[in-house]
Amino acid sequence: AEATAELVALRPRLPAGFSLGYSSDANAAEGLIGGGDAWHSVLAGTFPQTALAIAHAAQGGDAAEARRLNARLKPLWALFSAHGGLRVVYTVANALGLVSAAPPRPILPLQDEVAAHIAALIQTLELA
Repeated sequence: AEATAELVALRPRLPAGFSLGYSSDANAAEGLIGGGDAWHSVLAGTFPQTALAIAHAAQGGDAAEARRLNARLKPLWALFSAHGGLRVVYTVANALGLVSAAPPRPILPLQDEVAAHIAALIQTLELA
């Protein structure tokens, strides 16, 4: 309801055809369900099928499925909130062997114990 209200309030103040999107991965499903045009996702670069499934369900009118898929990622969203989505996704990409990289300075990589927790979580979510 909050995302829908936000969109309803913004649309009249913007030019026709202006695209409204969300960049908070944890809240993007609700934004799309509420009529948002786009999801600017940090997660989608590493798990495109996961993000697309949520987006397609939301934009296709299946709010229950979009919410179900999004709720499945709640532990990951909690890590995004605690450590920043960009830092978490760098850690995920490293754990999966997709890259061997650290975020650009001044952003610091996550501590080893947090990285180990994230790697284990990704395996339990079966996103890899």
